[in-house]
Amino acid sequence: MPVAQEKATQSEKQSTKKSLLKRRIDVPVKGRFGKTVRTPQWLRTFGGYFTGAWRELREVRWPTRRATWVLTLAVIVFTSLLTGFILALDFGFEQLFKRILL
Repeated sequence: MPVAQEKATQSEKQSTKKSLLKRRIDVPVKGRFGKTVRTPQWLRTFGGYFTGAWRELREVRWPTRRATWVLTLAVIVFTSLLTGFILALDFGFEQLFKRILL
């Protein structure tokens, strides 16, 4: 094949590709060509929320397993002590009111 014909074939292929791409890009939207279709604001906001949350989760410094158990034990102990204190107050006030009113 001569060089001139080979170049012509390549340019035809390129122009065919360009025309196919142009047809795909310039799809008519309500009868107009080249109108940009934007993503709705609420959808961008919704996606932005999850993107930000994911970035924050990647920056979190998670505790070790041992630290988690220690903190869990501390919560259980504190809750037990507070429950006992409130029960003691309740019992004391109940006895006080029974003696005063009855």
